[in-house]
Amino acid sequence: MHLRLSRLLLLCAALFVLLISCTVTFTDDVKYGCKEDVDCGGDSFVCSKNPNSGRAVCCKPSGAEVCDAVDNDCDGFVDNTGKQELCNGVDDDCNGRVDDGIDLKTNSNHCGACNHACAANEFCKASTCNVRLENNCFDDFDDDMNGLKDCADPSCEGRSCGASCVCAGLQKAEDRCDDGVDNEVDTLTDCNDPDCVGKACRRGCECVTGGGQEETDCTDGVDNDQDTLIDCLDPDCVGQFCTPPEIYFQCTTAKQCRCNGGVQIAEVGSVLCRDGVDNDCDGQVDCAEVSCVGQSCSPDGGAACECGGAGKKEVACSNLVDDDGDLLIDCADGDCVQGTTCQKPDGGGAGSCGTGTCD
Repeated sequence: MHLRLSRLLLLCAALFVLLISCTVTFTDDVKYGCKEDVDCGGDSFVCSKNPNSGRAVCCKPSGAEVCDAVDNDCDGFVDNTGKQELCNGVDDDCNGRVDDGIDLKTNSNHCGACNHACAANEFCKASTCNVRLENNCFDDFDDDMNGLKDCADPSCEGRSCGASCVCAGLQKAEDRCDDGVDNEVDTLTDCNDPDCVGKACRRGCECVTGGGQEETDCTDGVDNDQDTLIDCLDPDCVGQFCTPPEIYFQCTTAKQCRCNGGVQIAEVGSVLCRDGVDNDCDGQVDCAEVSCVGQSCSPDGGAACECGGAGKKEVACSNLVDDDGDLLIDCADGDCVQGTTCQKPDGGGAGSCGTGTCD
């Protein structure tokens, strides 16, 4: 009995030594499941539960959340800093990309580089700050930040300020005068708006001062200005062509369509043969008339150009001038036949026309 008790005491002593030397080591790369904090063995470890998955693991808080793939604050989420991405060379939102969503080519606060901001009157394009222009003249906004907006900005002059509206004189102006609409909203419509003076009120019609309309096409058989009078019957047409211009018939005060306004003149003499008018209304003008052959066709009435049977003819072949307006000068013009006295264009003095040149 005594022997058995001794052996039992020795066994107990051995077990005691074994128990006090036994330790358990937790490694950081292993997640240990838990139900409550006490399951995590102390040493500041807590039982952290992910609200989405419901999974709970032992976690030791180390401070505020940072981008390190660790649940630093032990709230069950990894790298949830709650920060928005800033332009600072750091991955603030922990998505693995630095300064993502910030376009240095177009961002006016970070133009070409982080925190390089453009001035208020500039915009960022191709990573460069550029001075703004009033790029929209009817948005009621000062696009270029110069204190002037829309038509009040000189850069809008002549540009559209809306449908059938144009900026003129630093204000809106009616640009279409035949639609019955007050396009620039000044309570005045079409020809009743001074903006429309000189502009078309429809085909063959033009707005005039005082809100009226005037017939401008007196050849079409249409009452263009809607005053019940057509073509030469309309006083507006006096002196205007009533046939195609090359024929030169005009409306007379007697409300008739007559050659040269009622004065038919024979195409003869140096003046009538170079005035650009079909004086006898036969469809032929100046040198095209047989009666003008031999007459001067020079603007000054001189002898450098003469009407020939087929039109104008170069007569002066040594003045280095295109007298007959055919883009050929002196000897280069077939009118100046070989042997004709000429002037060498290089200053070499007088010579005679050869084959297209002065030799």
